[in-house]
Amino acid sequence: MMDLPVLEKKTMRAIYIEQHQPVDQLTVREVPIPAAKSGDVLVEIEAAGINPSDVASVEGRFPNAVLPRIVGRDFAGKVVKGEAALIGAEVWGSGGDLGITRNGTHAEYLAISSAAIAPRPRNLTPEEAAVIGVPFVTAFSALLRLGQLKKGEWVIVSGAAGAVGQAAIQLARHQGAHVIALIRNASEQRVANLAVEAIAESEQGNLEEVARRVTGGRGADLALNGVGASVFAALLGALATGGRMVVYSAAGGREFPLDILSFYRNQNVLLGLDTQKLDARACAGILKEIAPWFESGALKSSVVAERVPLTDATAAYGRVAAGKAGKIVLIMDGTKASEGPHETAKIS
Repeated sequence: MMDLPVLEKKTMRAIYIEQHQPVDQLTVREVPIPAAKSGDVLVEIEAAGINPSDVASVEGRFPNAVLPRIVGRDFAGKVVKGEAALIGAEVWGSGGDLGITRNGTHAEYLAISSAAIAPRPRNLTPEEAAVIGVPFVTAFSALLRLGQLKKGEWVIVSGAAGAVGQAAIQLARHQGAHVIALIRNASEQRVANLAVEAIAESEQGNLEEVARRVTGGRGADLALNGVGASVFAALLGALATGGRMVVYSAAGGREFPLDILSFYRNQNVLLGLDTQKLDARACAGILKEIAPWFESGALKSSVVAERVPLTDATAAYGRVAAGKAGKIVLIMDGTKASEGPHETAKIS
């Protein structure tokens, strides 16, 4: 096992929790730098995105979470210890286990299996790479792994103004599919800047009318439900005979009464996706698969709304919890974000 450089520090800064708590009570603490066991690498974290699931993790909304732990799922960094061939490699990663059932990424260093890292696309900055994991892994799994989206099919993307929704729109278009974006209301029309065939608004209740109109009365082949019960009926009603729905969130409600007769007569298919069950190794496989699409320019990273030093993580978590638009990324080296937590870096 080799080091680059030889680590002289024994401790690191991290968001380390001993109990679940509101995000405004988070503190950055000094903890020991983790040991890289045989088969592991030690990654020096350069940037780490904050996802809504990280807020849920801190607040204790994952039933199988362990304590104490370092939180955080997504990261981009550089290998500084481990197999000689990997030393200095620029990597990225994500995982449903990271920050929930094991120590996560909101820290200066991460010890992780060498099989759970992926080479970072050369044209992505650490900040851009650090906000791709959860959104694109979720969208890829829902569209391509479970949804089996095919070229020429019609797909409805709910929550289309959010990070997962926008990732799904890019992936669907890359696969040659046609997209109907479902947003809440006109204030989310920024999604219209993306290439979609139609936009429906859940507050207007016009999804089925829009879907039938643009598909010649047939309906959509696939619907992504990233909201929950509040849009379930609308998505189901907008599907074609034999249409599929993939559900990956219940933020908008957990229960919905299902007309089973109508469901089976329409030959609909209902699929559930829990990305927490995709550990860091599984996510590394997905990131390796989509990396060439970022390198070619076919896919773009989510917009980084703010670059925040780790020392100001409490305020950053608060803004994610409040639903602030755009991705917020933690920078581990404070000198890279010397202008403070409100520095904004727009990345196209």
